[in-house]
Amino acid sequence: MSPTDRYIVRFVESFPTPLEPAILYVSVAYSTAGHLCACGCGGEVVTKLSPARWRVSFDGEISLSPSVAATALPCNSHYFITRGEVDWRRPLSELQTNRAQIADRRAINDHRAAFPRQWWKRLFHRRW
Repeated sequence: MSPTDRYIVRFVESFPTPLEPAILYVSVAYSTAGHLCACGCGGEVVTKLSPARWRVSFDGEISLSPSVAATALPCNSHYFITRGEVDWRRPLSELQTNRAQIADRRAINDHRAAFPRQWWKRLFHRRW
C-alpha cells in the first residue's frame, strides 16, 4: 500500500470491512472517525470524537484535530488531516507520547466533571 497525501470523507453509520485507503470515515451515530494510516502501513486508526478528544470539521473538505499520533502502530506515524490534506509531523518520542496520554486523560476527566451525570439525566429525563 502506498502513502496517502489526501483524504476524502465518507459519512457512514458504521465502518465497512475492510477500510479503503484515502477515505476518512465518520460515524456520527457512534461519534468516531476511522481511516487507514496515511503512511501506507495498512494500520487502522480509529479516533473517538468528543470535545475532550478529536473533532472533525467539514466545509466541503474534512479536517481532523488534534493530530493523529499512531503510536500503537509499528510505523509511529504523526500527522494532521487539514482540509483533506495530510500534514506530516515528526513521530512522537516515548516521553511525548506519555505526556500526550496524560493530557488526554486529564481533558476527558475535566470534560466529565463539567457535565455531571445528574445533568444528563435531567436533560434526557431518563433513569440510568
